Amino acid sequence: MSNYQIITIDGVEYNIIDSIQNLRAEDSFIHPNNKLAIFSGNGEARKYVGKYIGKNGERLKTFFEYDNWGVTKTINGKRAEYPIIQKNCFFNKENLQRYLIDAKVEYQKQEQNYHNDIFEFYAKYVESIDNLEKGNIFFSIYDVSDHLQNAKNYRRGYIRSNDDIWNIWRKIVLPKISYLSILKIKPVKNTSDSEPLFYFRIFLDYQFRSIVHPQLLSNKSDFDLIKPVDIEKEIIKRSGRKGQQEYRKKVLENMPQCPFTLITDELLLRASHIKPYAVCMSENNEKEALDYLNGLSLTPTYDWLFDQGYITFTNQGCLICGTRLSPYTWEKLGINPNAQKKMRIYPEGREKYLEFHRKFVFQDNIDEIIK
Repeated sequence: MSNYQIITIDGVEYNIIDSIQNLRAEDSFIHPNNKLAIFSGNGEARKYVGKYIGKNGERLKTFFEYDNWGVTKTINGKRAEYPIIQKNCFFNKENLQRYLIDAKVEYQKQEQNYHNDIFEFYAKYVESIDNLEKGNIFFSIYDVSDHLQNAKNYRRGYIRSNDDIWNIWRKIVLPKISYLSILKIKPVKNTSDSEPLFYFRIFLDYQFRSIVHPQLLSNKSDFDLIKPVDIEKEIIKRSGRKGQQEYRKKVLENMPQCPFTLITDELLLRASHIKPYAVCMSENNEKEALDYLNGLSLTPTYDWLFDQGYITFTNQGCLICGTRLSPYTWEKLGINPNAQKKMRIYPEGREKYLEFHRKFVFQDNIDEIIK
C-alpha cells in the first residue's frame, strides 16, 4: 500500500508526492484592484516561492524538478530569456469558486484597508471563474527569478505564467490573508511512469473565512454577514460563554477520552465545539451552542487541528485528513492520512454538526479527499 496521501480530483485519484504550503500572497503580487492602501505601485505578476540558494534552493530544485534557477542569458546585465520550469501546472475551478465564497465577507466588510472598495469587483470576479471550463485549467510556469549576474546579488526565486488563468487568480486573491498551496501529484495508477502534475490552490487564512450558516450565505442581505472574529468578540462580551461549565461536563461524560491519545485526564481534555460556538450564537441558537452532542473531547493538539479545519469526521466517525500538512507532520502526529480510520467519537446524534464542520470549517474540498 502506498504511503502517499491520496487526493481525488475530477474523479481521478492522485498520490501527493510532495507539497509546498502557505506561500503568502504578498501585496507586491496583487492586482492593483485589490492592493492595500499602505502600498503603492501596480504590483508584479511574478510570485515569490523562496530563495534558490542553500537548503531552500535544493528544495525548489527537487520540488519543481528544475535545476537552473536564475541561470539565464543576459544582455547588458538584464535578463533576455525566461526558461520554462514546468508545463504541467493547473488550477481547479472548484477551488477558485470556494476561495471566492470564503473571501466574500472580507470583500464586503474589508477589515483590511484597501485603495479601492474591492466589493465593486466581486461580482465580476465570480463571473470570470464561473465562465471557466469545468475541472482543471492547465498552464506553464516560467523562471523569472533574480538572475545570477544581478548587481545586488539577490537570489530570490520567482515564477509566473503567460496563460490567462494566471491573471485571473492574481486578480481575485486578497493580500496578506491568502495563501498559495502547490501539490506535486501523480496518478495512483501508473505513478512510476507518469510525469508529475502541480496542483495550484488558493486558501484564505482561517480567521478570515466566512464560516456562516448556509441560510445566511443564500440570503440576499449578504452585507449583514459578520466575520467569525467579530462574532466571537461580541458573543463573549454579551454572554461570557454562559453555560460552558455544564456543557464541558456533559461532553466529557459522553466522551470520556480523547480518541487520538486515549487520555482520560480531564485536566488535559477540551470540550471542542463541532459547529463553532460563535456561529451558533450568531444564529441565536443557544441550544446548539450548549448541546453536548455538538462537542468532542480532544487533547489540545487535536483540538487545534479540528478547530482550524485540518481534520474532520464523517457521519460514521471516520477521520478525514486535509492536505495542508506535510507527510512528515502527519507521521509525527501518529496519523495515517489515508486510513480514514473509524474513531471513537460516538457520532450518533452528532451528524448535523459534523456535516456543518465538513462544509464550513474543514479547509479542504471534502469530495477530493473522501473515498
